[in-house]
Parts: sequence; structure tokens; C-alpha cells
Amino acid sequence: MEPLEQLKDMSNRLSHLNNAEEAKSQTLHLQTDCPDCGGSGWIWSRDDNGIPYCEECHCGIRKKMILQNQLQFAEMPDMYKECRFSNMKSSVYQLPESKEIFIQAAKAVKYWLENIQQMQKQGIGLYIYSNTKGSGKTRLVCSMANEMIEKHQKSVKFTTSLKILDEIKSTWGERGKNAENKLISDLTYADILIIDDFGAESGKDWINEKFYGIINGRYVDKKTTIFTSNYPISRLKYDDRITNRILERSLEIPFPEESVREHIADAMKQELIKKIQGGENGKQA
Repeated sequence: MEPLEQLKDMSNRLSHLNNAEEAKSQTLHLQTDCPDCGGSGWIWSRDDNGIPYCEECHCGIRKKMILQNQLQFAEMPDMYKECRFSNMKSSVYQLPESKEIFIQAAKAVKYWLENIQQMQKQGIGLYIYSNTKGSGKTRLVCSMANEMIEKHQKSVKFTTSLKILDEIKSTWGERGKNAENKLISDLTYADILIIDDFGAESGKDWINEKFYGIINGRYVDKKTTIFTSNYPISRLKYDDRITNRILERSLEIPFPEESVREHIADAMKQELIKKIQGGENGKQA
């Protein structure tokens, strides 16, 4: 087949895949129009004495609405919304030592997830670090977030340390102190807060004060916080008030010193090529 014909054929296959996804989406939308609750998720009934009461509809739309709201609140990057902890494999790493470090890290994370109720009760979080950028730390915590939301119905908030500081700085001036206080309060009281790339910013005094306000508030209330960082806790450029609180309430987990960003991108491309060449169901068209 000529190159031009190959491109045309590939385009037709992609169009087929997109149409199938759109049809699937429309089918899901129609399923929310429940004749019993009208899409509200609630139905009215009466008890034995004829007194009306409201109960959750059997159609399950209420749970879907809660899940959608929780995912929207989490504000995770779009590229990680489909990631799941069970799908993370050591095979993505090429170095034997990286595979072993990942396996040990995964065991610790699995234990933490299986005992999440107790971990939350004690305010115990995770601190996942690797000096190497692109080692999979963000993918891991986003996979955890998806599992916590879907399986455990937890309220999770994802952000980065730089985003926190940018949002604080955006409140300076016309928006005033009240806006900054509200931002810090929202981060302080989130049930589970994920701070990605912690320690990437410089250790200025005002940065220390802002992070101390957030971390100390969560420390006092035993709120669970999950960090990713390029530094172990001992090398963070914060004062002892911050690092001691993190150390006391976090399970510190080393992550592989190997960038897998390119490995993952190559694997995704290969998977896409298989779908294009084999059709939506992996069969030749």
C-alpha cells in the first residue's frame, strides 16, 4: 500500500473509533433519564402509615453524580484521569534496581490504601520522593486518587506546590486578605490533600509561612496529606516546623531513579497503533 493510501486508511480507522466513542457517550447520557426519578437520583415513597419520605433511586445516578462531583473537585490533570493503581507495573522500568524499588513502593502504597480508614483516623499520609523527574510519582498519586474516589468515596484534592503559591499571589492586591485566607482554609480542610512536586520552590520566608499555615492546620486536625517531591524530607528547604510535622505524619517512600516518561509515551503510541491497525476490537477491518 502506498504511503498516501496508508494515511487515508489510518484516518478512516480513527474516524471509526471516534464515532464509536461518541455513540457510547450518547448511550450513557440516555441512561441517566430514569423514568422513576427523572434524573434527580431521588424518588418519593410512603411508609406503612402513609407518611411520604425520599430515598435514593435504584438507577444509581446519584452515585454517578457524586463521583462526577468528586472528580471535578479533585482537579487532577486530564492525562491522569484514567490511571489506576492496579494498572501500574514494574515492567515499565528498564533497570533492575528500579523495578525492585517500585515493587517495594507499591507494596507500601497498597498497604496504605487497604488500611485507608485507619490511616485517615491517625492522619497518616505518604511522602513519595525521587531525585529523577518523570519517574512516575505524579502518575502514582493520581492513580491513588482515582481509587480513593471510586472505591472508598473519599474527597481528594490535587494541586502542586507552585500552583498553591501562584494562587496565593493572585489574591494579593484587589482581592485582599480574605481571598487568601479562604484559599488556605480550603486546602487546610480538604479530607485528603495531594501536593505534587513539593519543594520545587525557593525557601523564602513568606513561602515558609504560607506552607506552615496549611501543613500545621492539617497536622492539628489530623488531615491526611500526600506529597511527591524530588527531595527526601531531610533535604527540603523549609524550617523545622514544617519538616518535623511532615516527618511525623508521613510514610516516606523512595521511588525509582529512572525516568519512565518516554517509556510510557512509547507504550501508549504502540497501543494506539494496534487499535488503528486492528480496528476497535483488535480485529482487522
